[in-house]
Amino acid sequence: MKQNVALNVLGAGLLCLAPLFAQKTSDSAATTHSVPDARRLRTGTFTYHDLDHGKEVGQGTISVRHLARSGNYDFVAKSTFATDFQGFSSQRWEVVATFRFEPVSARLAFVRDSQITPVFDLIYSSGRVSGYFVKRKGSGQGTKQNVDASVPPNTVDQRIDWAAVLATHLETGQLRDLEQIKVPAGTFRAYRIVYQMGKSGRTEHYQLFASQESPHVMIREEFPNGVISELVQISKSARRP
Repeated sequence: MKQNVALNVLGAGLLCLAPLFAQKTSDSAATTHSVPDARRLRTGTFTYHDLDHGKEVGQGTISVRHLARSGNYDFVAKSTFATDFQGFSSQRWEVVATFRFEPVSARLAFVRDSQITPVFDLIYSSGRVSGYFVKRKGSGQGTKQNVDASVPPNTVDQRIDWAAVLATHLETGQLRDLEQIKVPAGTFRAYRIVYQMGKSGRTEHYQLFASQESPHVMIREEFPNGVISELVQISKSARRP
């Protein structure tokens, strides 16, 4: 049994989170609507590795923090590539969002040795997004371009699409069947969730395994290009709110 989720891309790095629904693989007409809530996520630092047909192509960490003063959630990722990508050895991104996944800020940068090369830096406020992105070909310097645009409702940053899906209400009558998933971090009972994103005339399908234990952790994700991301370690600082 799996949960199906629909997401629509709104351009580079943004997603429109369509109404979420749970559905039996038997095509039952019964559906359960759910709104993502970051309080359903386990906070802490989680290590993952990426496999392409069994070969490790990257590894890194994702940290999830609750910002007590604002009530927002901070997502930070640091990834290292097994081989250089356009001359870069790693990337870093950070996204801040409300507990309902309304975007607050987003930034992304590539790293070459100790040099940090920004890709974009965005701020969201009152239904608009402002900041800049760097249009670049290959590893060249690129051209900085300003951003000032309206943001449709229900927009989620693409870097945390998995978290928005994970933060839906998984504990429903539609999802009682569980699977046992083995990854380097151990063996977990998990929900299988299939979600899709519409991109420039095509639809991409992703498969996510979320821990049965709540608050939830991403155990494994399977991408359209065949790459698989698996949980390697949960840090001792990871905690249940």
